[in-house]
Amino acid sequence: MPEVKIQHLDKIYDGGVQAVYDFNLDIADGEFIVLVGPSGCGKSTTLRMVAGLEDITKGRLIIDGKDCTQLPPKDRDIAMVFQNYALYGHMTVYENMAFSLTLRKEKKETIHRKVMAAAEILDLKSQLNKKPRQLSGGQRQRVAMGRAIVRNPKVFLFDEPLSNLDAKLRGSMRREILLLHKKLNATMMYVTHDQTEALTLADRIVCMSMGRVQQIGTPIELYEQPANTFVATFIGLPPMNMFEGRVQDGKFVSELFEYPLDENQRQILAPYEGREVILGVRPENITRDGQIKMQVTNNENLGMNTLVHGKVGVKNVVCKFAEWCSYKHGDEIEIGFDSAMMHFFELPVTDEKGNVSEYGKAIR
Repeated sequence: MPEVKIQHLDKIYDGGVQAVYDFNLDIADGEFIVLVGPSGCGKSTTLRMVAGLEDITKGRLIIDGKDCTQLPPKDRDIAMVFQNYALYGHMTVYENMAFSLTLRKEKKETIHRKVMAAAEILDLKSQLNKKPRQLSGGQRQRVAMGRAIVRNPKVFLFDEPLSNLDAKLRGSMRREILLLHKKLNATMMYVTHDQTEALTLADRIVCMSMGRVQQIGTPIELYEQPANTFVATFIGLPPMNMFEGRVQDGKFVSELFEYPLDENQRQILAPYEGREVILGVRPENITRDGQIKMQVTNNENLGMNTLVHGKVGVKNVVCKFAEWCSYKHGDEIEIGFDSAMMHFFELPVTDEKGNVSEYGKAIR
């Protein structure tokens, strides 16, 4: 499988609307890259530019050392799996999987060998004579993947392939896609709005918002070292709790509470003395042995842990305790933070309408 180089990609539609800004990414041979972000962030547009389904306004696309920027989709040697399966209802599973090879006029023996090999990988051998309407959603998606596999492309592209499946089936299909990647050792780009898919599938994640790349890194890097307030709140479930305040005399001071900083935090935040910053704490890094008073509003027992929702003053806070809790609405508890897992960010930049134009950068 080849390397893919995406250099300074822009997408500007008629009327001047820009969907993607200066997208840069080098994908290694056999790497699994996941583009994640909310609807409208530019992730699917980027994938479609790689596929050739959208024109590239500016920039270059290099696949296996070949400039593919202006090549039509059929000449890029890529295969794409769509959200809606895109199967031919009048064809059998076998015929759907063989269709692209039939168009290429490959020999029947070659087509049969490739279809059977893909069916073996995807556990579809018993379904080959059925029509798509006779299959479950997960089986249809496997057929769509099989149709891509038989082409033996240089790059596999997945555009939210699990969005139409129920939660249980999404989990099993995620595992199947991971196994497929390991079996094929294929170069893959995968688009999703689901951060759980991103964290479980990716070698590296590209987190996007407002048409721009916000951070590229391994799942653990984005989780433990988010580059800004957007990544911090988008990656992780439940989202990171955010508190606005200022650095003052070795403490984080907000209208809700004061919290002492350890030596390392004081050194990092020294240039911000007297300035406003944002303190971020993940729900699982909140403890039950602090001095911050929180009034419980809801208690969700999840078996191995409990989500406790509450208010610190007027601020909504979510805690994730690794034990079974039985708090009731109105209970008052005292919480604290794991000092080693506290994050600090600059304030976001806003425009004249109050909209965020640049997310608050991490302070390290």
